Formats: sequence, C-alpha cells, structure tokens
Amino acid sequence: MEPAIQIEHLTKIFERPLPRLRRLLRRPGEDQVVALNDVSLTIHGGEIFGLVGRNGAGKTTLVKSIAALIQPTRGTVRVFGLDTVGHPQEVKRHIGLVTSDERSFYWRLTGWQNLLFFARLHGMDEAEARRRIEELLDLFDLRELRHRRFHEYSTGNKQRLALARALLTDPPLMLLDEPTRSLDPIAADELRRLIRERMNHLGQKTVLMTTHNLAEIEQLCDRVGILSQGRLKACAPLHELQAQYAVHEEVTIRARCSRGEDGLQELRASIPTLSWTSPSPGIIEIVFSRHVQDGTLTMVLEKLLARGAEIMRCEAHRMGLKDIMEHIEQQG
Repeated sequence: MEPAIQIEHLTKIFERPLPRLRRLLRRPGEDQVVALNDVSLTIHGGEIFGLVGRNGAGKTTLVKSIAALIQPTRGTVRVFGLDTVGHPQEVKRHIGLVTSDERSFYWRLTGWQNLLFFARLHGMDEAEARRRIEELLDLFDLRELRHRRFHEYSTGNKQRLALARALLTDPPLMLLDEPTRSLDPIAADELRRLIRERMNHLGQKTVLMTTHNLAEIEQLCDRVGILSQGRLKACAPLHELQAQYAVHEEVTIRARCSRGEDGLQELRASIPTLSWTSPSPGIIEIVFSRHVQDGTLTMVLEKLLARGAEIMRCEAHRMGLKDIMEHIEQQG
C-alpha cells in the first residue's frame, strides 16, 4: 500500500533578508536559517501521527512543505505518490489543512456563508456544496450556530468550523498544526474526541498533527516524531521510545501488612529514594525510583512477602514524552 506521506532527505533553508545591510549594521546572525535538515519520514494511510518539538524546531515548516505551500531546498515530499513540487495543485486536493490561527475566515459572514464561499472556491456545485455543508454542520455539532456571524463564535467553535472547512472536499489527509492551542481544557478534549472518533475512526483519514500538548500526543497518536533543530531525532510508537530511552522508573507498591512499618527503615538504608505512607491501618504504600534493569523491585517485594505482607498493587511509571524530549535535547 502506497504511503500517505513519503519524505526523503528534506532540507529547507530560508535566506535572511538584506544580508549586506545587516553586516553593515553589524547585526549578528547567519545569512541563512536551516529550518529542516535532511528529514526522512514515512506516514502510512489511516495513521494518526504526532509531531512534537520546541518552538522553532521546524514543525510548521514541515507541515507547509507537505501541504505544497513551500518548496524544499533539497529532497522530495510525496503525498499519495504525488510530488509536491511537480504536482502542487493535485497534492492540495488531497489535503485538509487546519492551523491554530484561522484568520482566513470572513468575520462578518455566518458560519454557513463561510463554508459555502470556500466550497465554491473548491469548485463544488451548489447542490453538492449544500449537501456537504449540512453533513459537516451535523458532524461538528454546529447546526444551531450556522446563521451566527463568525466573529461571534467561541474559540472552540471557530476551530470546529475550521475542521469542517478542511473536510469540505472529503480529503484523505488532514494536517493539523496545533489544533487545540488557545482552547480551554473542555473544548480541547472535545476536539480531540472529534479527531479520533469522527475523522480517523469513522472517516478513515490519515492525520498528521503538531502540538505542544504532550498528553494529547500520548492519547491520540499511533506514532510520534520528535524534531529538534530541524532534524528528526526519533520516530516510533511512544511505548518503543519509552523502552529505548527510559532508564529509570517510579514504582508504587500498596500492601496489607499486619506488622505495619517494621523493617522499612532497613529498606530505605538500601534504597535512598524509598518513602512510604500509611493511608489506613494495616495498609502501607511504598514509593521509590529504580533503574529499569536493576533488582531493586525484586528485593522490595521479597522483603515485604517475607514479612507476611499481601501485595495489593504494584505499578511502575516510566518517563513520559516530555522526559524523552528533554533527554534527546541534552544529547544534542
């Protein structure tokens, strides 16, 4: 099956304006900015792919390169087999693009009028456009707001309308650039549900999304790519990244023990990170950090069982995406 997105050795370099004037004024900085540096990536059909990185890492540049809005300096980008340089208009017909700053709507027009205007720009005939708009208003729960002017919409409903506009032509690929930025937690959670259930699961869309909300990536995405200084430093399912980069984990053990806290001081002498509480009589909860390959957990469990304890719960929490990103940044 042909990939939805195929990127090979993509490099994008932007020239700084007026280099001679900047040198004359002794302004610091290079004459060129390398936004993307030799990025190769394959995204499969039906996948939700998350792209993360610090501000300036190159996420938006990569999205715009895929959307055929900017051309590569070197390398190639193909969308369903179509080269973005050779066939930009065909590529754009396969893509629905949503950004976090939707200034391209007409604020004095209603939601319905905006959708109809953009449907006509796509060349849809009147009957087809009206039918599709009705479907999308229902899909995104915007029917009651359809005759309200765009400037009266809440931030969350503006994002819903942006998603509806991107889906007017039912494109197979959705590019979402920080879609939940500026949304309150409830609106953001609802938008994530729409992406997961109505666009991906029901609509069978391929979704590439960028975000600074790492929990969002963990909840939604099949795989995650980490960009740092224009380079793709890692690309895998989150659990594989955790297995590769996580060297420490936090362990929580809850046990029923008639002997209470006897002997725990001895354990703490061997494990400096160990601490415990007694949330109720006869119950102890122990927390400690360990290296994933060491025998600390086995030792603690054996000590507890030897004292007649009943293990009620044992959980290990490895580093999350934020920790992995920081680890990759430190590696340079």
